[in-house]
Amino acid sequence: MRARTRTWRTGGILLGVAGLLTLLAGQYMLSPTVLRVVIDLVWAAGVICFAVGFSRDASVVARRPLGMTALVVVAVTPLVFDGITIALPEPLSASDPAVVASSVVSWGGWIVSMAAGLVAAVQIARLGAVPRRWRWMPMWALGLSVGAAALQYITVSVLFGAGAGQDVLVIANMIGIVAVLAPTLGLGVIALVAAASERPDSIDVYRSA
Repeated sequence: MRARTRTWRTGGILLGVAGLLTLLAGQYMLSPTVLRVVIDLVWAAGVICFAVGFSRDASVVARRPLGMTALVVVAVTPLVFDGITIALPEPLSASDPAVVASSVVSWGGWIVSMAAGLVAAVQIARLGAVPRRWRWMPMWALGLSVGAAALQYITVSVLFGAGAGQDVLVIANMIGIVAVLAPTLGLGVIALVAAASERPDSIDVYRSA
Protein backbone atom coordinates (compact mmCIF):
# COMPACT_ATOMS: atom_id res chain seq x y z
CA MET A 1 0.00 0.00 0.00
CA ARG A 2 2.78 2.42 0.85
CA ALA A 3 4.59 1.51 -2.37
CA ARG A 4 1.54 2.49 -4.40
CA THR A 5 1.16 5.78 -2.59
CA ARG A 6 4.85 6.56 -3.11
CA THR A 7 4.49 5.69 -6.79
CA TRP A 8 1.54 8.03 -7.28
CA ARG A 9 3.17 10.86 -5.36
CA THR A 10 6.57 10.54 -6.99
CA GLY A 11 5.17 10.14 -10.50
CA GLY A 12 2.65 12.93 -9.95
CA ILE A 13 5.31 15.34 -8.76
CA LEU A 14 7.56 14.54 -11.72
CA LEU A 15 4.77 15.03 -14.24
CA GLY A 16 3.74 18.25 -12.51
CA VAL A 17 7.31 19.56 -12.64
CA ALA A 18 7.51 18.68 -16.35
CA GLY A 19 4.30 20.62 -16.95
CA LEU A 20 5.41 23.65 -14.94
CA LEU A 21 8.79 23.75 -16.68
CA THR A 22 7.01 23.61 -20.02
CA LEU A 23 4.73 26.44 -18.93
CA LEU A 24 7.75 28.52 -17.88
CA ALA A 25 9.86 27.58 -20.87
CA GLY A 26 9.37 31.01 -22.40
CA GLN A 27 11.41 32.48 -19.56
CA TYR A 28 14.47 30.49 -20.69
CA MET A 29 15.97 30.11 -17.22
CA LEU A 30 18.32 27.72 -18.99
CA SER A 31 19.24 27.65 -22.66
CA PRO A 32 16.28 26.49 -24.80
CA THR A 33 18.10 23.28 -25.72
CA VAL A 34 19.08 22.43 -22.15
CA LEU A 35 15.60 23.23 -20.88
CA ARG A 36 14.02 20.98 -23.50
CA VAL A 37 16.26 18.08 -22.48
CA VAL A 38 15.53 18.68 -18.78
CA ILE A 39 11.78 18.62 -19.44
CA ASP A 40 12.09 15.43 -21.48
CA LEU A 41 14.12 13.72 -18.74
CA VAL A 42 11.69 14.72 -15.97
CA TRP A 43 8.76 13.56 -18.10
CA ALA A 44 10.44 10.24 -18.84
CA ALA A 45 11.21 9.67 -15.16
CA GLY A 46 7.58 10.34 -14.20
CA VAL A 47 6.07 8.01 -16.79
CA ILE A 48 8.54 5.21 -16.03
CA CYS A 49 7.81 5.62 -12.32
CA PHE A 50 4.14 4.91 -13.01
CA ALA A 51 5.01 2.05 -15.37
CA VAL A 52 7.37 0.22 -13.01
CA GLY A 53 6.03 1.35 -9.63
CA PHE A 54 7.77 0.85 -6.31
CA SER A 55 6.34 -2.67 -6.39
CA ARG A 56 4.54 -4.83 -8.94
CA ASP A 57 1.17 -3.95 -7.42
CA ALA A 58 2.03 -0.25 -7.62
CA SER A 59 2.56 -0.37 -11.39
CA VAL A 60 -0.39 1.17 -13.23
CA VAL A 61 -0.14 -1.63 -15.80
CA ALA A 62 0.75 -4.37 -13.27
CA ARG A 63 4.09 -4.64 -15.11
CA ARG A 64 2.39 -6.42 -18.01
CA PRO A 65 4.63 -6.47 -21.12
CA LEU A 66 2.34 -4.58 -23.50
CA GLY A 67 1.51 -1.84 -21.03
CA MET A 68 5.12 -1.52 -19.90
CA THR A 69 6.37 -1.32 -23.49
CA ALA A 70 3.81 1.32 -24.42
CA LEU A 71 4.64 3.47 -21.38
CA VAL A 72 8.38 3.20 -21.98
CA VAL A 73 7.83 4.36 -25.58
CA VAL A 74 5.69 7.24 -24.28
CA ALA A 75 8.46 8.10 -21.82
CA VAL A 76 11.44 8.15 -24.17
CA THR A 77 9.90 9.35 -27.44
CA PRO A 78 10.16 13.10 -26.66
CA LEU A 79 13.79 12.71 -25.58
CA VAL A 80 14.74 10.69 -28.67
CA PHE A 81 12.98 12.87 -31.23
CA ASP A 82 14.02 16.13 -29.59
CA GLY A 83 17.58 14.81 -29.62
CA ILE A 84 17.30 14.18 -33.35
CA THR A 85 15.88 17.67 -33.89
CA ILE A 86 18.70 19.25 -31.89
CA ALA A 87 21.26 17.30 -33.94
CA LEU A 88 19.84 18.56 -37.24
CA PRO A 89 21.72 21.48 -38.83
CA GLU A 90 20.22 24.94 -38.50
CA PRO A 91 18.22 25.83 -41.66
CA LEU A 92 19.74 28.63 -43.70
CA SER A 93 16.46 29.58 -45.40
CA ALA A 94 12.80 28.63 -45.56
CA SER A 95 13.55 26.37 -48.52
CA ASP A 96 16.41 24.57 -46.76
CA PRO A 97 15.87 20.76 -46.63
CA ALA A 98 16.60 20.98 -42.90
CA VAL A 99 13.20 22.67 -42.47
CA VAL A 100 11.45 19.68 -44.02
CA ALA A 101 13.56 17.24 -42.00
CA SER A 102 12.72 19.04 -38.78
CA SER A 103 9.01 18.98 -39.62
CA VAL A 104 9.12 15.27 -40.42
CA VAL A 105 10.91 14.49 -37.16
CA SER A 106 8.45 16.62 -35.17
CA TRP A 107 5.38 15.00 -36.70
CA GLY A 108 6.95 11.55 -36.45
CA GLY A 109 7.61 11.99 -32.74
CA TRP A 110 4.07 13.23 -32.17
CA ILE A 111 2.50 10.29 -34.01
CA VAL A 112 4.63 7.71 -32.21
CA SER A 113 3.90 9.31 -28.85
CA MET A 114 0.14 9.48 -29.48
CA ALA A 115 -0.04 5.88 -30.74
CA ALA A 116 1.91 4.55 -27.76
CA GLY A 117 -0.13 6.76 -25.43
CA LEU A 118 -3.36 5.28 -26.78
CA VAL A 119 -2.12 1.73 -26.19
CA ALA A 120 -0.95 2.65 -22.69
CA ALA A 121 -4.23 4.38 -21.82
CA VAL A 122 -6.25 1.36 -23.00
CA GLN A 123 -4.08 -0.99 -20.94
CA ILE A 124 -4.43 1.18 -17.83
CA ALA A 125 -8.21 1.25 -18.28
CA ARG A 126 -8.66 -2.47 -18.83
CA LEU A 127 -6.11 -4.12 -16.49
CA GLY A 128 -7.79 -2.92 -13.31
CA ALA A 129 -4.57 -1.93 -11.53
CA VAL A 130 -5.96 1.59 -11.16
CA PRO A 131 -9.12 2.39 -9.13
CA ARG A 132 -12.26 2.66 -11.25
CA ARG A 133 -12.70 6.38 -10.61
CA TRP A 134 -9.22 7.17 -11.98
CA ARG A 135 -8.46 4.56 -14.62
CA TRP A 136 -9.93 6.53 -17.55
CA MET A 137 -8.12 9.75 -16.71
CA PRO A 138 -5.14 8.99 -19.02
CA MET A 139 -7.56 8.41 -21.91
CA TRP A 140 -9.32 11.71 -21.20
CA ALA A 141 -5.96 13.49 -21.01
CA LEU A 142 -4.91 11.93 -24.31
CA GLY A 143 -8.16 12.94 -25.99
CA LEU A 144 -7.91 16.49 -24.65
CA SER A 145 -4.30 16.77 -25.80
CA VAL A 146 -5.02 15.50 -29.31
CA GLY A 147 -8.16 17.60 -29.63
CA ALA A 148 -6.38 20.76 -28.48
CA ALA A 149 -3.46 20.10 -30.84
CA ALA A 150 -5.85 19.63 -33.77
CA LEU A 151 -7.75 22.80 -32.86
CA GLN A 152 -4.49 24.72 -32.63
CA TYR A 153 -3.45 23.51 -36.08
CA ILE A 154 -6.83 24.47 -37.58
CA THR A 155 -6.72 27.87 -35.88
CA VAL A 156 -3.30 28.71 -37.27
CA SER A 157 -3.59 27.17 -40.75
CA VAL A 158 -7.16 28.20 -41.51
CA LEU A 159 -7.95 31.37 -39.59
CA PHE A 160 -4.53 33.00 -39.54
CA GLY A 161 -3.84 31.77 -43.06
CA ALA A 162 -7.06 33.44 -44.17
CA GLY A 163 -5.79 36.80 -42.95
CA ALA A 164 -7.05 36.91 -39.37
CA GLY A 165 -5.20 39.18 -36.95
CA GLN A 166 -2.46 38.47 -34.45
CA ASP A 167 -5.10 37.72 -31.82
CA VAL A 168 -5.58 34.37 -33.54
CA LEU A 169 -1.98 33.44 -32.82
CA VAL A 170 -2.48 34.30 -29.15
CA ILE A 171 -5.53 32.04 -29.01
CA ALA A 172 -3.68 29.28 -30.84
CA ASN A 173 -0.83 29.51 -28.35
CA MET A 174 -3.26 29.18 -25.43
CA ILE A 175 -4.83 26.12 -27.05
CA GLY A 176 -1.35 24.65 -27.53
CA ILE A 177 -0.63 25.09 -23.83
CA VAL A 178 -3.71 23.01 -23.01
CA ALA A 179 -2.46 20.26 -25.35
CA VAL A 180 0.86 20.12 -23.51
CA LEU A 181 -0.39 20.50 -19.94
CA ALA A 182 -3.19 17.91 -20.07
CA PRO A 183 -0.85 14.88 -19.94
CA THR A 184 1.78 16.56 -17.75
CA LEU A 185 0.54 18.95 -15.09
CA GLY A 186 -3.03 17.68 -15.44
CA LEU A 187 -2.24 14.02 -14.81
CA GLY A 188 0.34 14.98 -12.22
CA VAL A 189 -2.30 16.79 -10.15
CA ILE A 190 -4.75 13.90 -10.58
CA ALA A 191 -2.08 11.45 -9.38
CA LEU A 192 -1.44 13.52 -6.26
CA VAL A 193 -5.16 13.81 -5.54
CA ALA A 194 -5.57 10.06 -6.01
CA ALA A 195 -2.65 9.34 -3.70
CA ALA A 196 -4.27 11.48 -1.01
CA SER A 197 -7.82 10.20 -1.41
CA GLU A 198 -7.66 6.57 -2.51
CA ARG A 199 -7.02 3.43 -0.58
CA PRO A 200 -4.07 2.08 -2.58
CA ASP A 201 -5.14 0.33 -5.62
CA SER A 202 -3.31 2.33 -8.29
CA ILE A 203 -3.26 5.36 -10.43
CA ASP A 204 -1.63 6.24 -13.55
CA VAL A 205 -0.32 8.32 -16.29
CA TYR A 206 0.14 8.94 -19.99
CA ARG A 207 2.23 12.69 -22.47
CA SER A 208 2.67 13.81 -25.53
CA ALA A 209 5.48 15.06 -26.57
